[in-house]
Amino acid sequence: MTFLVHALAFVLIAALVGAAGLAVAFLLARSYVRRHWRLVRGHIVTRGVLAVLAALAAGRERYASRATPTDLSRGTSARVRRRMWTAVEDAEIAVAHASTHDAPVADLPSVCRRLRAVAEDLDALLRLERRLPRNAAPPESVRSRVAEVIGAARDVQAAALGASGDAAQPQVRDLVRHASEEVELVSAALSRLRSLSTPR
Repeated sequence: MTFLVHALAFVLIAALVGAAGLAVAFLLARSYVRRHWRLVRGHIVTRGVLAVLAALAAGRERYASRATPTDLSRGTSARVRRRMWTAVEDAEIAVAHASTHDAPVADLPSVCRRLRAVAEDLDALLRLERRLPRNAAPPESVRSRVAEVIGAARDVQAAALGASGDAAQPQVRDLVRHASEEVELVSAALSRLRSLSTPR
């Protein structure tokens, strides 16, 4: 019994010492990175690399926003799968946002569920497509279905965003009217103060 107590005590102490060591190492590493990042951040090379990365990210966003569903269904299967799921998830997020703000979404949540089910089937086909020989062209029927799903997801997203905008219109009008009233009150108060402070 005494041996078990001593063994448990040893394990507990070792665990506490290890956790303390990891915490200290983490704090030291974070401090080191922060201190050197402040020195490196202002360097012209670092600024150039960050600018290039930002330009590449902006270019990808512009391509995704301008590309048609057919364009997005081309390329490697992994890239097409990622684009398809991005479109489906964007539609789901837009519908969920509209629903939480009491916007009229009709049967869009059910449409999103059907979109996800079809996307899962196409995702499985795209995974199998990766096993084709390199010189074999991917089946056009699968890519056409992917383009249709991306197009439908974009339509659902646009409808949900439109519904959210219409639902938010009364709140925006009330906010604008209230802000205008407050600005008028502040202007009147400032005018009154100026008139009182003007020497006669």
